[in-house]
Amino acid sequence: MGTKSAKAGGKTATEKKGKAVAKPSPAASAKAPRKARASGGRGGHLERLRPGQLDGLVLSFMHKHEKDLPMSPRTIAKAIGRSAGAVGNCLERLASAKQVRPANKAPREYDLKGVRSR
Repeated sequence: MGTKSAKAGGKTATEKKGKAVAKPSPAASAKAPRKARASGGRGGHLERLRPGQLDGLVLSFMHKHEKDLPMSPRTIAKAIGRSAGAVGNCLERLASAKQVRPANKAPREYDLKGVRSR
């Protein structure tokens, strides 16, 4: 029988052997609420950006590091501490606005050459 909890005569098998089994209280078994994380998933608490603010971060980083261009969205994302997906979407948006130019299709890389500075 061991530690089965089937009731026989009003007592469980463990209670018959003289071992008291305490049930955990509902408060003790409740999970603690999870803290919301900012994008990036690394546990850091990044400030939420206003619409269009990522564009400025990406462009300023690219201008400061022109000698290293072309760059991938992942490289830029790691440097500025944002997600690669967000930076990739931002670069696509900037390319359609003619503020950056795609240098390679695979792997995706972007450049500032041939683009007028504003």
